[in-house]
Amino acid sequence: MRNIVVLLIFAVALALQAGCGGGGPHRPSDLPKLHPVNITITQGGTPLEGATVNLTSKTPATYGTATGATDSSGVAAMRTYGFTGVPEGQYTVTVMKTAIEGATEQMDGNAKILVGGRIYQYVDAQYQNAETSTLSIDIKAGTTNETLDVGAPVKEFIAENLRD
Repeated sequence: MRNIVVLLIFAVALALQAGCGGGGPHRPSDLPKLHPVNITITQGGTPLEGATVNLTSKTPATYGTATGATDSSGVAAMRTYGFTGVPEGQYTVTVMKTAIEGATEQMDGNAKILVGGRIYQYVDAQYQNAETSTLSIDIKAGTTNETLDVGAPVKEFIAENLRD
């Protein structure tokens, strides 16, 4: 009986280690080789925390976009369709950072929501659109580490947060 319990525990542990269905997204067979890319975003020379960074391929490609979010050091580790890295190529870089100021937190059922306040954009509009951004990056085989600056700090009012 003891051997059966030990065998059962071992089987459960093995099943948990293998996971259900692979444990994550399945890599598409046509996804090109991805290379690690870390982009440091600065604003006036200071690391920009909490920004969204997007890469858009300059040539048509099935997997022509990648995204990341900057940490407290301004570094975004880029991902393509949820997988770490970016295919080789030339990309236009866009950067956005928005925040709500003056909002209050309230409960809506089981979720916390922000009520009131004003929504601001903290990056110059030029860098928010792939058609107007002057930022670019060339991804080659191996690891790419690049620092890009989005100019002087801005605080542009976008809208009132009207949720109530």
